[in-house]
Amino acid sequence: MSLWAVGDAAISYLGGLQDVPQHLYEAAALDGAGPLRKRWNITLPMISPVILFNVVTALINAFQYFTQAYVASIATGRVDQMPAGGVLNSLLFYSVYLYNNAFRYSKMGYASAMAWMLLVGVLIITLLILRFSKRWVYYAGEQGA
Repeated sequence: MSLWAVGDAAISYLGGLQDVPQHLYEAAALDGAGPLRKRWNITLPMISPVILFNVVTALINAFQYFTQAYVASIATGRVDQMPAGGVLNSLLFYSVYLYNNAFRYSKMGYASAMAWMLLVGVLIITLLILRFSKRWVYYAGEQGA
């Protein structure tokens, strides 16, 4: 089911590929670079901001994985008899557990704390990715020192 959302990433990659200047490929061809070398030394650095964007959004979406697990878990049994999470909690992701605490067990305070921890966790991991991205992300308009 995650492949249904691959179109967003494909469109952003396509936009990034169209933004790569053709004169860089022409200069590389004059220098004798082959197709693999052009992709590695020109295409990847030029689309690295798009790659970073897709990595961060995929990470955030992975932490919020709820709908697919919830639908699959309620399809395995009666909704009123068992909490979402599937058979033997095989589909109990963090967000499904948060939902169970909030709306099945009426532990709103606990679920609120869980939601805040989810936010803090995603924020920390996103900030770490953005901090270390300075090593591998190239911005074409940026003036290097």
